[in-house]
Amino acid sequence: MKLYKILAIFLIFRLPCLSQIKPTTSAGMGYSLYGTNRLDIEDLNTSLKNNGYTKFSTNFFCVGGGGHGLINDKWIIGGEGQTLLGEDKVRGNYKSSIYAASGFVNLGYIVYELSGLKVYPLIGIGAGGLNFSISQDLNSLSFNEILDDPERSVQISTSEFLIQVSLGVDYLLTLAQDEDGQGGLVFGLRAGYCLSPFQSDWMMGDLEISGAPETGMTGPYIRFMFGGFGGN
Repeated sequence: MKLYKILAIFLIFRLPCLSQIKPTTSAGMGYSLYGTNRLDIEDLNTSLKNNGYTKFSTNFFCVGGGGHGLINDKWIIGGEGQTLLGEDKVRGNYKSSIYAASGFVNLGYIVYELSGLKVYPLIGIGAGGLNFSISQDLNSLSFNEILDDPERSVQISTSEFLIQVSLGVDYLLTLAQDEDGQGGLVFGLRAGYCLSPFQSDWMMGDLEISGAPETGMTGPYIRFMFGGFGGN
């Protein structure tokens, strides 16, 4: 199933529930996310190695952003999105690349807080996709050579339903405060695990690829947060 279909189904069933929440207090924050994810691409690496390609690292650099609101001083609800950047590998005149992207709606609950420090478990439901491509080095090609043989790259991808669970620790550094509220900087750390419960097919456009290796965006992650907050 394509990623946009997964996201559409998810939002149809999720948004009505979110709209019924009645906050009695208002607070919110936005932040950037940086870290590392480990993905389950061992079967893909085996196929690459058997066909003379260099294997990819299973560790991906994560960059993204998100935000959440605080409901009734305890409940956390928000969302995030990130891109997972893998390596580029070269084999002769061809380059292979891999990257992933994902987005989540998150729900959490603050279990401990002290002087700006907040600790909370978090669960996220969303979708993501893994993209793999092989392209020919075009630096030495002429325009006529490209016209004679335009098929010089291939790109295949998967789309997956995802669940993530994590433990978050935030520190809120207040920089301004008055009778209307307060604001400042937020620093945080999240460590967790992402799970892809259903195996998805590899696709090239609308064409399903048979015999493709099993892969998934399943694995542990750690992310650092930096941003700002404001509210009552």
